[in-house]
Amino acid sequence: MRKKWSSIFLFSIIAICCNAQTAGYKFYSLLDSVKTSGFYNIELTPELNAHLKTDYSDFRVVNDSGKWVPHQLWFPGNKISADVLKWDLHYTKTEDTKLNTTLLIEAEKKTISNICLVIKNTEAERFCTLSGSDDKSSWFVINDSIKISPVANQKTVENTFKINFPPNNYKFYKVVILNNNKDPFAINGVVNESVADLPVYFKLKLISNPQPSIVQKDSSKISYIKITQQLPYHFDKISLQLSGVKYFFRKVDLYIPASNDHSFTNPGQLLQSFTISNNSTLQFGIPLSNAPVFYLLINNDDNLPLKVTSINTAFNERYITTYLENGDEYRLIMGNTAATPPNYDLANIKTNFPDTIPFLSFQKIIPFTETPTIAVVTKNNNWILWSAIAIVLFILLLFTKKMVKEVDKRKEHDHL
Repeated sequence: MRKKWSSIFLFSIIAICCNAQTAGYKFYSLLDSVKTSGFYNIELTPELNAHLKTDYSDFRVVNDSGKWVPHQLWFPGNKISADVLKWDLHYTKTEDTKLNTTLLIEAEKKTISNICLVIKNTEAERFCTLSGSDDKSSWFVINDSIKISPVANQKTVENTFKINFPPNNYKFYKVVILNNNKDPFAINGVVNESVADLPVYFKLKLISNPQPSIVQKDSSKISYIKITQQLPYHFDKISLQLSGVKYFFRKVDLYIPASNDHSFTNPGQLLQSFTISNNSTLQFGIPLSNAPVFYLLINNDDNLPLKVTSINTAFNERYITTYLENGDEYRLIMGNTAATPPNYDLANIKTNFPDTIPFLSFQKIIPFTETPTIAVVTKNNNWILWSAIAIVLFILLLFTKKMVKEVDKRKEHDHL
């Protein structure tokens, strides 16, 4: 009898622990069946991202017992060699005034995809343009809206700001920094960085989100554009389509609402600024966000307003790798605001994954049907969960004690 109650007690403890690993998560999705045991990739699609924090700390793979299955998060754009080679590029300053700083850079007709400016520490920001030429006479635009945001080096008096661009083999490059009647940067050098090429299976992939809705309001100086996503999709890229004016060059500020009380006149916090022009790609990288609503403020100055005909949001590919067993059932759980990043061995043992790992699909994302008590727990009221556990343990101990007394009484009766 004592063994029977001990088994019940242990089973109850295990059940409570398994429930604790899934409590607080608001959504789940069943994974397709696993045909063969091994590593699988799961792509973080817009549908999944809409229910996840931007650091992915609330994403879990769980088995049919509700226990977490270790996974490794991958950012293909970061899968490059850690060994960086740098070499100096010869350059001259053809202009360095409060209006512009112009750098003429020689690249020796080799293919490069970045130019790094060595800048004396500063907290100022500037915009610049980048062009290429083979004869220093005919120049061709590469990017005409680059934000230079140096990050001060706390160990030395200089920092290096990298300007990335599509691979090119121009013999000369020209960087024009727009100082806008302010003091120029103290530029002490220009270098190029070289890293190993990405493997074929790590080539960058941009994933588009569903089309958002747009509301535009024009004032005498500023065009206000409110963008509303269907769900809080992740995005670190935006692209614009404009009409109304043939030639333009204007500054744009992107704001993220800081509270529910936002409007055209109260758009929130500035996330990033950039410039748009009629001969640019109108595609811009920004810090990763999942704001369901954001605002663009276009500074028209004394010009006619531009008409924003469409805006697209997208994000660089991300996926997770996990080891799954054939015959077991798995699901994804997500949407826990109180979750913190898990600490799995898989991230520390430097596993050599195969070059090609199959992707496993998932099914429809479904909300958990939670009781009010669980809903309260997701708001960080963890004392309710632990109180419930303590009460269950106390009741189990009482039953165990009572059964032990009954067994002892029977033994004494049998001896008599």
